[in-house]
Amino acid sequence: MKIAIIGTHSTGKTTLKEHIGNELAATGHSVAHLPEFARLCPFPINQTTTLEAQTWILEQQMLHEYIAHQPGVFLLCDRATIDNFAYMHRATNGKDINGYENLAVDHMQTYDYVFKTTMLDIDPLYDKVRSTDGTFRQDIDNRITHFLHKHNIFHYALPATTDLHKHTEYIFGIIKHAIPNMYQQAQSYA
Repeated sequence: MKIAIIGTHSTGKTTLKEHIGNELAATGHSVAHLPEFARLCPFPINQTTTLEAQTWILEQQMLHEYIAHQPGVFLLCDRATIDNFAYMHRATNGKDINGYENLAVDHMQTYDYVFKTTMLDIDPLYDKVRSTDGTFRQDIDNRITHFLHKHNIFHYALPATTDLHKHTEYIFGIIKHAIPNMYQQAQSYA
């Protein structure tokens, strides 16, 4: 089962993904994690990012999801192709990237569940990687929301809170119905 946590940077995606993974592992489920590939990018990110950087990030996201997606395993993704595309769209002013948009949108069909964080009116902590500029963060959040709606990408909006337990409870309330089916699917591949 592939689950993506999406949204603008510094909205708690990584912390939530790790927490969900720990909860699943504690109950005996197999879990694989994908990082936010922007943090590994050898090119500029944030406001100075380029098409080259965002192409690298998008390709890494898709490649590593393909490699890590296994039957019977919860694959937890820190981001998805649509929010990676939002950064690309900003970097290029939307010029000459229709092919990437189609690629990102088509790839969104591979996620079993997509959960979008809510950008709250609080200052993010500076982590030495991601920008804390509120205008930039809001612009990315707006672009992600725009593309989700433009392409009718089904997703769940996480509650507007910093309470990790409420987010976890919300997610487990949605995915719990699919967990038995996941194991039936894994057995059919064996």
